[in-house]
Amino acid sequence: MLRHLLCFLGVSASAQTLLVQPYLQPSSQSGLEATDEIKILWVTDATPGNYRLEYAAKNTTTLARADVEVTPLDFAAAPTKPPAKPEAEQHYRRYTATLTGLPLDTEFTYTLKLGDKVVAQNTAHTRASAHQPIRFVMVGDLANGKADQYAIAYHIHETKPQFMVMLGDIVYPSGRAYHYMKYFWNTYNEAEAPSEKLGAAMMGKIPFYAVLGNHDTTVGKLSPTLPDAYSVFYFFNAPQNGPGEGAWTTPVPPTTQGEKFRHDAGAHYPALAHYSFDFGPAHIVVINNGGGGKPDDPAVAAWLEKDLKASHQPWKFVSMHVPMFEITPQHYGEQKGRRWAPIFEACGVDAVFAGHVHNYQRSKPFTFAPTPGPAPLKSGVPLELPKEKEKDPDKEAKDEHVTKDTPKEAPTYVNGVFKIDEAFDGEKNTHAHGIVYFVSGGGGATLYKGNIEKVLSKLPVEVKANYAPFNAKYVDGIHSFTLIDLSKKRFELRQIDQQGQQIDHVVLEK
Repeated sequence: MLRHLLCFLGVSASAQTLLVQPYLQPSSQSGLEATDEIKILWVTDATPGNYRLEYAAKNTTTLARADVEVTPLDFAAAPTKPPAKPEAEQHYRRYTATLTGLPLDTEFTYTLKLGDKVVAQNTAHTRASAHQPIRFVMVGDLANGKADQYAIAYHIHETKPQFMVMLGDIVYPSGRAYHYMKYFWNTYNEAEAPSEKLGAAMMGKIPFYAVLGNHDTTVGKLSPTLPDAYSVFYFFNAPQNGPGEGAWTTPVPPTTQGEKFRHDAGAHYPALAHYSFDFGPAHIVVINNGGGGKPDDPAVAAWLEKDLKASHQPWKFVSMHVPMFEITPQHYGEQKGRRWAPIFEACGVDAVFAGHVHNYQRSKPFTFAPTPGPAPLKSGVPLELPKEKEKDPDKEAKDEHVTKDTPKEAPTYVNGVFKIDEAFDGEKNTHAHGIVYFVSGGGGATLYKGNIEKVLSKLPVEVKANYAPFNAKYVDGIHSFTLIDLSKKRFELRQIDQQGQQIDHVVLEK
């Protein structure tokens, strides 16, 4: 903990101090080819270090040496106002090693050395081939420094997943490097021993795939006020098979600071916005619909359709930050993504996962045919629902002197025709007709709780064609994460809460 505190203050504990232990990230490779390629990243203080990373597949005696790239990350001090303590400048070095030529379905060991001294060593696995069963986690709205996130991290670790997809809002309140150092790494990558109070060091063994959320980019925009904003692009990698840069990506200011950001982020920007990857029998698409830009741009829909049609994986999943369908008052009117439903249905998507709403929801399987044009409400004004009594998580951003909070957009209601599969129960009847939509936003952020019965009684009156009784499961009183066991013919989902208890279970079969 001391080394992190020193890091926050912009001070190095000693020369070549390892501030963030080595962690796995995907490479630019998306498909399951003959061999896998993996990135290993780590972060140090500003003092240059003579690092090298060696690795070898199981039962291989020959060590390979990875190519290592280093990028200095230097941030001016963010302005503060009394009574907040003044911040210091931040100076880091991000190292990236590329591991190549590793077969699929293979255990490998990597060793990081500073000079001749071993400073880190770990064993991990390459991606699973398409015929292998896999286990993975989906969860969003993660690190804000509260006790709940550590318990969730611990129980994720105990389930032993092969990878995790972070469904946006990775770190609160505004996605700064300062916040990653304060709240994120110590939970998922630095705990000396796993526990409900400390979290678990998982990232050295399994990759975390990033999805952009509003707290990762739009709550705090890159500016002289927040020089270390958009840090998700510094710390996470993604396959580079998306639609590229355009109106749909997080906007970068045309300034010297913006140019520096582009240089330091490298290919991570804009790759993190939209990408897809294969892992075992799954094809997973990541969409940026919460991290700035225009997610409803036609180019995004065209890319989605092309990507999904090209995949021949047994299962197809889509992950995003803002849910297409949900029943909580918070964010209910953010429905632009609903217009993707016909594409997903035509291309064989089985399930869609989102965060943003800080609770757990599962829908019945259904299809949705959106109606063209705007969707006026019965009252002609935004839906008035019971107000949230819990502390507003976005207020934390204001407490950190963020000058621009999340943009307050008008609701974007999308009406349409629902066709719900009422016969499916996920236990005895496991063959779904339609897509199942999940909200898993209980990773650690303040929960969205309320009287859902009042909400459900009001929705049919106020929104009519905008709503149907599609919800099958709703849990808002405890943090949780989504655990999935997947084989070629069977999808089994368990929702696990912060006490390690199962709060939902559903099976889909081909």
